[in-house]
Formats: sequence, C-alpha cells, structure tokens
Amino acid sequence: MTERGPEPPVAFRRPDLRERTRHDLERFRRREPGHRFWRSLALVGSVGWPIVLLATGGALLGRTLDARFDTGIRFTLILLTVGTTLGSILAARSVREDGG
Repeated sequence: MTERGPEPPVAFRRPDLRERTRHDLERFRRREPGHRFWRSLALVGSVGWPIVLLATGGALLGRTLDARFDTGIRFTLILLTVGTTLGSILAARSVREDGG
C-alpha cells in the first residue's frame, strides 16, 4: 500500500504463449464442423427481415390511410410503431429458438 492508496492490480497474463496457442487450437478443433458462416448469415436474415418488412408495411399502410382520411401522419406513425414492435418480437423469438 502506498501513501496514495492501494496499488493497482497486476494484469493477468498466461505465462506461456505456446500453451495458449495449443489451447486455442484444441478449442477450435472441438467446435462444430460445418457451415457455421451460413448458419450465422441465416440468423442475421431471420432477425433483420421481419423488422424491416413489418415496419415498411406498417408505414406504407399508414401513409395510405392518412391520405384517404386526411389525418396528417397519425396512422403512419401508429402503424410504423406497431410494425416495428411486431417485427422485433418475431426477431427475438427467432434468436431465442436458434441461439438458445
């Protein structure tokens, strides 16, 4: 302990670079073989598309209703919010099913 207070903790380091490399290679070999990249890409698509499509659909439908009933942007904002919320719920469900 110094006059200013406690000494900062020493950074944790593994002593042997070869051991760390061997450990990383073993962990890499234990991973699931196969198409992990494509599975990850499919998950990104299953998360993004529901949000985009439902939000866009809500905005377009709201714009149409606003033009028909002359309500400004009221229906656009409401249906955009509803579409984004539903898309987010579907995306979260998709991630929960795939990722655990």
